[in-house]
Amino acid sequence: MRYLPIFLLLVIAVACSTTQQTVEEAMDDIKENYTEEVTTSGIDLQSYRTQLSDSYNYRENEIPEAFNRMKVEQKVEKDLYEGYRIQIYSGQDVTGADTTAANFRAWADTTIANYQPETYVFFRAPYYRVHVGDFHEREKAIQFSNIVKRFFRDAWVVYDRVIPQNVPSDTTQIQMK
Repeated sequence: MRYLPIFLLLVIAVACSTTQQTVEEAMDDIKENYTEEVTTSGIDLQSYRTQLSDSYNYRENEIPEAFNRMKVEQKVEKDLYEGYRIQIYSGQDVTGADTTAANFRAWADTTIANYQPETYVFFRAPYYRVHVGDFHEREKAIQFSNIVKRFFRDAWVVYDRVIPQNVPSDTTQIQMK
């Protein structure tokens, strides 16, 4: 019983060494058969084979000079219905929203030159809101909100869907009369 562990270690060591030899001999046999492979037409396939690490070394992707000179322009499609408006009222009272919209229309008719902004009253739970104007660029909406804030102090720019026909042209200078 004392010699059993020593005997097992000896058997394992011999088994591992013979396995390594067997694997090496099998690999040598495969390499010999691999290198001698010839098709029925007599073509030696070994001359056409490469290692995986060499697969990108022999490839050269030549780009024609005409393509190098071309400038790629990407046209970004802009959604004409995306834009900004100025919110001047938000509350739970429908009469307050209608009154604010009417007051804004009267004020805009007498105060703002070169632009007649539309007024939109709608309900988004739980508030009635009044938005004015239609702008594609945030900078123009901010400029207009600075004019509106003189009379409606709580006015601020919000992202919203706009009506493209109501957006002022780029050359329009919105100002006070």
